[in-house]
Amino acid sequence: MSTSKQAFGISFAVAVLAASLSSGARAEFVCNAPSTPEDKRACELARQDRPDELRLFIQRTSSIYGLYFYDYVTEADANRWTAADRSEKARSIAAAEDRDPR
Repeated sequence: MSTSKQAFGISFAVAVLAASLSSGARAEFVCNAPSTPEDKRACELARQDRPDELRLFIQRTSSIYGLYFYDYVTEADANRWTAADRSEKARSIAAAEDRDPR
């Protein structure tokens, strides 16, 4: 009976170690050195200021690659996208006001 408990304990320890190693490897910013074609594509979308396309790519391929959006996005990217979104909204409001015949 104790041999079975030891085997279970060792199996459990190996599983925990494997899970911690794999999650730690993905915690870094992948675009510093993209190693796979899917990483390269995601990094390309992030660099081209296409957050919606990046999100769609990650969602469409989630069952295949298991990518995580924030592995490909830095804080600077998020700030740049937010600023671009604000300026786009300001332009659309200005265009709507120009059409308003008051």
